[in-house]
Amino acid sequence: MKQAMFYIILFTAVISLGCSSKQDTKTGASVNSTEKSTEKNLKKNFVKDEISLQASDGVQLSADYYYGESSKETAQPLVVLIHQFRQSKSQWSEDFIDSLITAWYKVLAYDIRGHGNSEKVNYDLTELLSDPDKAPKDIEGIFKWAKEQKGIDGSRIAVIGTSIGGNLACFARYNLGAKTVIAISNGADGFEKLNGIDPRMMGRVLVRITDVLIITGSKDGEHEKDARYLMDNYIGDPKELTVIDSDKHGIFLIREHPEINSEILNWLKKYL
Repeated sequence: MKQAMFYIILFTAVISLGCSSKQDTKTGASVNSTEKSTEKNLKKNFVKDEISLQASDGVQLSADYYYGESSKETAQPLVVLIHQFRQSKSQWSEDFIDSLITAWYKVLAYDIRGHGNSEKVNYDLTELLSDPDKAPKDIEGIFKWAKEQKGIDGSRIAVIGTSIGGNLACFARYNLGAKTVIAISNGADGFEKLNGIDPRMMGRVLVRITDVLIITGSKDGEHEKDARYLMDNYIGDPKELTVIDSDKHGIFLIREHPEINSEILNWLKKYL
């Protein structure tokens, strides 16, 4: 009797161990599946094409063109990103670009001449900050390219730029038909010079650009004062000025205050 009881207990233990092993295997598979799903969700939603474009005066520009995996040929609005002085197109974070793609925009980030992988120049780079015959030729070439693409709605192009990039964005609104622009930490002197505006003509009626959002730091030199000057003299409604308590400039202001990215997306949702 005791021997029979021993075998019954042993048999029960073996069965129990087998069930436990199967359950562990199922749990392990479930965890592995969850990890794979999470990894998939963390992957970026865009394709990046590294392309070469021509400025309107023939200078070669390096650009990255981003779009959703299944929407290359689908006509969508385009967001052009312009970096600040002595930076490059790589200043823009992949998370920000991914948020633009998710919001159903295509994105083009390019290197201003003399920067990044774009063609080098044989003059002092500071000339780009004020000469209307240099960096503005780059954005002219970008717009020409964009309006030739089947997958871009040429009537809905937004331009976002930091510092000189912000002034080039405003140039695109003045001269190239950009639908809306966002300028971060742009200065008044560069704005006027790149747009060929002589401030001595302020007594005359000047055309105002609309659909402009300017973002600046309150302690970033004269940039808040410049932003208010631009708003008062050159920009009409709808317009908006956001002043942030910071001494950071351009992309560094965005990195310190990432909520700016949400403000940009909300602006684009309304005006692009």
